[in-house]
Amino acid sequence: MVPVAECLSQWKWNWFQRERPLIDFQTFDSASRGVMGSVLLMRLLRWNHLAVVGALVSVLGIVTSPMTQLLIQYPMRLVPAPSPGGASVPVVQHYRSRVGLIGSWSIDIANYVTGGLVHSAGSRIDEAVPTCPSGTCQWGQFQSFGICSRTANITDRLVVVQVPFSTADDWTVWDNTVDLNRLRLNGTLAYNVTFPDGDGFVTPVSYTVYSAPLTHSIAFSNDAALTTATLARYKVAWADAGNATYQESSNATSPDPWQFGAAEVVFYACVNTYNASVRDGAAMVTTSKSPSYSVVSSTLTNKTHGIVNINCTSPSLLSGGGGSMTSCTQDTRTPNQGVIALHGSGEPGVAFSNETFTADIRSLTILSKYILQDSSGIWAWDGADIFIMAGNNGVPTLADAVYDYMPDGGTSNAHNQRQRKAGDHALQLLRLQNVAENVAVSITNG
Repeated sequence: MVPVAECLSQWKWNWFQRERPLIDFQTFDSASRGVMGSVLLMRLLRWNHLAVVGALVSVLGIVTSPMTQLLIQYPMRLVPAPSPGGASVPVVQHYRSRVGLIGSWSIDIANYVTGGLVHSAGSRIDEAVPTCPSGTCQWGQFQSFGICSRTANITDRLVVVQVPFSTADDWTVWDNTVDLNRLRLNGTLAYNVTFPDGDGFVTPVSYTVYSAPLTHSIAFSNDAALTTATLARYKVAWADAGNATYQESSNATSPDPWQFGAAEVVFYACVNTYNASVRDGAAMVTTSKSPSYSVVSSTLTNKTHGIVNINCTSPSLLSGGGGSMTSCTQDTRTPNQGVIALHGSGEPGVAFSNETFTADIRSLTILSKYILQDSSGIWAWDGADIFIMAGNNGVPTLADAVYDYMPDGGTSNAHNQRQRKAGDHALQLLRLQNVAENVAVSITNG
């Protein structure tokens, strides 16, 4: 626009080669300075002079300048991040306890299992967060070793038998030394609940959760690949409050027998496929496909139990006081040493899908021990004042998954009946699944 303004300014001298009104001098000068002057000049010259072209260009510049600016775009494009110090996402190709193993003790494994078990049953733990210095990153699909879980409803496999007029000598999940209810102590209806493996319990109270290690699968026995990849499994059963009346409730009495639910939970070595991205500083990591768990090699010769072989006891309460919590020890017949190898899915376009992923069996053995010990136990409540528990970190979380009795920051409040989920089996199974997946994700993230 500067050359146009200069030309208009010079044209005024050509215009005054003949006698003209002096006001025309100001009109030419204004045309060289802005749009309004250019409009006045075009009106003066009536399109009969070359200077009109310069005035017209000056006027059109008001329109063309914004249009030119609109044509220019500044798109954001993802570019490969510099390395080192660039964007990254964790990938595990060999799993092993990071702090080392001291006998049967590993601090990091214990922390990861506990972190998953004490997390609320009503929510999920997020997958591992990637590193993205720019705040916006995108990764293609990739695969990584992990620990996965599956939960199955085995309610129809329970055998439930009434025990009329039962006494403390019959009970295995209740202690008469803390029971002040003389009617119950003198003989009450109890239920004998038995799993297909022969393990079970007898309870006289209709809010009971029982979980114990499971050697052979009940729900997944036909999945040979899953059995080979399994590192821990446990069973859990619970009573859903029938024919009993409790304080602060006028409608809890039911003529129907107690209803029981049961589930099997399996933890196994797997290869997960992930999608990871960061947008404006917010990370999103999701598993996009069903995990692979095809074991291609293992140093174990006995694969009927899974990756590791450990022996665990079942929890119990003894009337008159006492009882025992679950404890697990390595099966002396198998060394539980070496590695297990799993192959990626081999899918095109998925990073690491053609890799072989391995895990230290000794670390997996200790991991199995912590999962089973912390997830096994007894939680029982008579609906009034008596509450009994024999178990470790995960038992209250399993009871919360079933009854939703501690939703406020993990605070135990079994007396608040409006918080219970008793009877909603679909929701109970979903919450038990959340507990298992939280443990699996917590371990994988570690």
